[in-house]
Amino acid sequence: MTSKIALVYDRVNTIYGGAEQVLLALQKLYPQAVLFTSVYDKKKAKWAENFLVKTSFLQKIPLAKNFHRYLAFLMPLAFESLDLSAFDIVISVTSAEAKGVITRRDQLHFCYLLTPPRYLYHYKTEYLKKNRYLNLPLIKNLAHFLLNYLEKWDQIAMFRPDMVVPIAEVVKKRAKKFYQNLKLSPVIYPPIDSSLKKTKTNKEENDYYLLVSRLVPYKNVESAILACKALDKKLIIVGEGPEEKSLKRIANSSIKFKKNLNKLELAKLYQSCRAVLSPGLDDFGIAALEGNLFGKPVIINRLAGASELIKDQIHGLHLEYKLGDSKEIIASNLIKSILKLEKIKFDWRSLCQNALEYDTNSFVQSFDQALQKAYKAKIEGKL
Repeated sequence: MTSKIALVYDRVNTIYGGAEQVLLALQKLYPQAVLFTSVYDKKKAKWAENFLVKTSFLQKIPLAKNFHRYLAFLMPLAFESLDLSAFDIVISVTSAEAKGVITRRDQLHFCYLLTPPRYLYHYKTEYLKKNRYLNLPLIKNLAHFLLNYLEKWDQIAMFRPDMVVPIAEVVKKRAKKFYQNLKLSPVIYPPIDSSLKKTKTNKEENDYYLLVSRLVPYKNVESAILACKALDKKLIIVGEGPEEKSLKRIANSSIKFKKNLNKLELAKLYQSCRAVLSPGLDDFGIAALEGNLFGKPVIINRLAGASELIKDQIHGLHLEYKLGDSKEIIASNLIKSILKLEKIKFDWRSLCQNALEYDTNSFVQSFDQALQKAYKAKIEGKL
């Protein structure tokens, strides 16, 4: 495709994760694409070093790249002010405000929807509770006012793209719930990095469980710690995030934390673990399929997007979960699942093959086909 393409992502200030893996796959597909975002932190987002990154006016505000959450009320203006006029196609990859960019009628805006914003909808109450600053008397009222404003803006912004492609059926269902009459395209599942498996490692079986995740509340990492402590199981947690300090306080000597790992170090952990734990309410959860890639079963939240690709008792186990479950209930269900998993003999070849069906090559082929079809429809005035 010779068209000029712009990628738009909510913010480029976090370590490598699932959404970032999508962006790197799109860079492989469209190497000349320019990446637009609200704020950019070169030190944290080392994965973006080969992108040409253009930021909004927020980048000029001191400390904005690290404290963007407190500038959420400026995000609509930040994205609406981005100049995308030089491009034929705009691809927004978003779980927040990037979909709100302004495009011309003759431009295609193709939105890859990670999820509706958690802090505005399905995680709004928890978001307010977890942030102590937002519960201060005067700030609390202002926070509610601003969140209501952002929700109203989001309801408008979601209808700006010409095409919206969800990353999983659970996200599609969520979008239908929160956006009435929104037209949604068929799901395209995000890619896994199959090159991890090509990394040479020494296979050493160890009796530990592995959890690879950002350390944020909806990932339910605390419940995994409680479960492993109760069963006296070893657990290695790979990731970082705002809950890191609080999680370390409740962990014991059998719980280890690691971060800033390279591919070889991460591959070694996958290769040697007993199984992968993925208890979070993930929009997808790429780490679960990465575990399968190494022939490891995964215990995955049954409401996570990746659970759609992991058959219960074949590629792992589905963790029972209901919205609103406490960390103790989740831990109790996780204990039952771990005990059950240890009695099942999984076929590692089947696990590996399951993951390979969703590698980067499969993703870019599906994505490009959908994009070219949409662009042709746009040119012909059918979109």
